[in-house]
Amino acid sequence: IVSTDCGLNVHKQCSKYVPNDCQPDLKRIKRVYCCDLTTLVKAHNAQRPMVVDICIREIESRGLKSEGIYRVSGFTEHIEEVKMAFDRGNNIF
Repeated sequence: IVSTDCGLNVHKQCSKYVPNDCQPDLKRIKRVYCCDLTTLVKAHNAQRPMVVDICIREIESRGLKSEGIYRVSGFTEHIEEVKMAFDRGNNIF
């Protein structure tokens, strides 16, 4: 068995003796939208994924007065552009 978080290799029979809380290796995390949120939080030693913090800051800085910001869906193309920008590590806003 190979951990997708930290790359630890363990025999299947031994896996029950190994702790399940390995520290994810940032080299293994290539994109934001490729892995579990708990993996991102552990990898960056944060309380929540950085993508959440970035989005909250952006909403607070220019979106609080926008009508329907939480009830009207965005355009699929724009959502995909934002996701790809996060995955590339670009400053999206």
